[in-house]
Amino acid sequence: MRKKILYIYPEDSTFIRKDITFISRRFEVRSPAHNWKKKAATPFNFISQFIFLSSHLRGSVAVFVMFGGYWSLLPALAGKVTGIPVYIIPGGTDCVSFPSLNYGSLRKPLMRAFIRWSFRLCTELLPVHGSLVEGRYSYHEPADYPTQGYKYFFPCITTPYRVINNGFDPDFFVCEQYRKRADSFIVVAPVTSMTRVKVKGIDRVLFLAEQFSHCSFTLVGLSDTVARELGPLPENVALHPFMPQERFVALLCASQFVLQLSVSEGFPNALCEAMLCRCIPVGSSVGPVPEIIGETGFVMKSSEREYLRERFCEITLTSDSARNELGKRARERIAEKYHISLREKAFFDLIGR
Repeated sequence: MRKKILYIYPEDSTFIRKDITFISRRFEVRSPAHNWKKKAATPFNFISQFIFLSSHLRGSVAVFVMFGGYWSLLPALAGKVTGIPVYIIPGGTDCVSFPSLNYGSLRKPLMRAFIRWSFRLCTELLPVHGSLVEGRYSYHEPADYPTQGYKYFFPCITTPYRVINNGFDPDFFVCEQYRKRADSFIVVAPVTSMTRVKVKGIDRVLFLAEQFSHCSFTLVGLSDTVARELGPLPENVALHPFMPQERFVALLCASQFVLQLSVSEGFPNALCEAMLCRCIPVGSSVGPVPEIIGETGFVMKSSEREYLRERFCEITLTSDSARNELGKRARERIAEKYHISLREKAFFDLIGR
């Protein structure tokens, strides 16, 4: 009989399923089907989670919790009582606060308290990037805080941590025969509110689309409601809903650039997936984005519109030979530095220890 691992998360997502898939190769994985994004269901979720932990914690080797939040406190407490190791994976919004943009879990007093106690009680924290621990911030102006990361907001937390980056499969995100459309840019972001429009930099993308009519922009993930609120979009902007990954890869393979102008990022999966498909990365200087891009693309150091326009003009003047080389190097960088096998090994080393 295989040993058991519990994996808890606020809602289902592709990157969570990747973790569960590789852990399932060696362990039996149990996950509760709770959706913590529905506020009205929160009291019921606490009761259900208590029952789940009471039923499955006994005999488990470890508990992994994706993101800090309401859902992370009971597992952290249970681990403290039973001695079973509980690892919380800070992933982005649980480590930042942007009150001016109405974004970040740490701007909410009650959620902030749950995260603080969860981080203090758990065995170890496994942030997906070091910037979530603590890092200087200057991209969005005016900045709410000069520094972001849980250690800045919770300086008394002494829980050990180790950074385990997200991982990606180069054998899935591959363009065997690809033909990039010249001056084509793809943007991938779940945007279901006007708040998310600013957080994900969609307002800046639309500004650039207006300024550079000869370029084409593909936006994946913008909801119909938000699209209606934004009003008429530039003619060079095409909207797509989220889709099966096979179709998504085809869109990436047709795009020459990937555009990521987010105000905050924990570890942008879509950016890395696009780079594996030889999209040249253009990203904001937030969190791990500059490190991910390296010398394979372009980093925007400010969200100020005139700066973006001037920088974007430089990008569109890049020669065809340089674009081909950047796309090739972008794929090589992700395959080498952020291969899914590296995350898998780190998890199994942790469990084995």
